[in-house]
Amino acid sequence: MTDSPVRLARIAPADLSPYKSLRDEGLRLYPDAFDADIESEQARPPESFLGKLGLTEPLGGTFLLAAWEQRTMVGVIGLERQSMHKLRHSAELNSMMVHPSHTGKGIGIMLVEALVAEARKAIGLEQITLRVSTSSESAIRLYERAGFRGCGVVPHALRLVDGPGQVRYFDKLTMVLIL
Repeated sequence: MTDSPVRLARIAPADLSPYKSLRDEGLRLYPDAFDADIESEQARPPESFLGKLGLTEPLGGTFLLAAWEQRTMVGVIGLERQSMHKLRHSAELNSMMVHPSHTGKGIGIMLVEALVAEARKAIGLEQITLRVSTSSESAIRLYERAGFRGCGVVPHALRLVDGPGQVRYFDKLTMVLIL
């Protein structure tokens, strides 16, 4: 666990600037962990994430949670409910990030467990899915500890270009948790 108390709370509109800063740091440090890329996302204003707060989602299932150590956001996780009628029973876990200075302190599992608990309150939500790089063994173990199970791998799901002729591919494992 952490040295000082960590508080978990839903992200409010006023928290979008620290959320964007932490998200940008994650995109920069772990390019294989996120579908978005830092080059495209850097100029995006914090307000553009307002829809991820779920403020207009009457049934629940769309939100961002943050882990705070005193006044510093040290971790984030998001859930986004599907909008199409036949998929409304499902939501996608995304934007999972713990600042490198706070990894290994139990914050990741706290965030995942809090997300699942909050998801269980959503009306009609039956499952959570996620995609994780198969090379992220510690993340896969964390999700398994929270009850997620792998259900398929998409080969070459992510393509990173590091320079001329320097291309790396990452396979993504799809995982699911039935609520």
